[in-house]
Amino acid sequence: MEEPELIFHDTVPQRYEDLPAAYFWAKKQKVWILDFFRARSDKNYTPTEVYKACLEFKAPFILLTSVRRTITDLTKENKLIKCQWNESRQGQYGRLNRTWRYNTEYLKPLNPKK
Repeated sequence: MEEPELIFHDTVPQRYEDLPAAYFWAKKQKVWILDFFRARSDKNYTPTEVYKACLEFKAPFILLTSVRRTITDLTKENKLIKCQWNESRQGQYGRLNRTWRYNTEYLKPLNPKK
């Protein structure tokens, strides 16, 4: 039996009644970030660059750690590709940050496993 998709990672204990909203916003964030990469499929971005774009255009309440988690999840789903080290850029704290880009060859499975 296939495990359900884990969108919200409950790493900080949440009240049970708050979980539906947390799942809702995590899923919405995932859509925003995938749309960001899809609309700019010819370029690659660091998580901080994506975060700053989200702050400007989409959701001022998104955390950088949540952006990183979403990018990791989308990479595991083969929707984003982690770029090579030579495509890294300096991050906000002076360290090299890896970049990601949209996987233009990604095709949604026609018959997903049930």
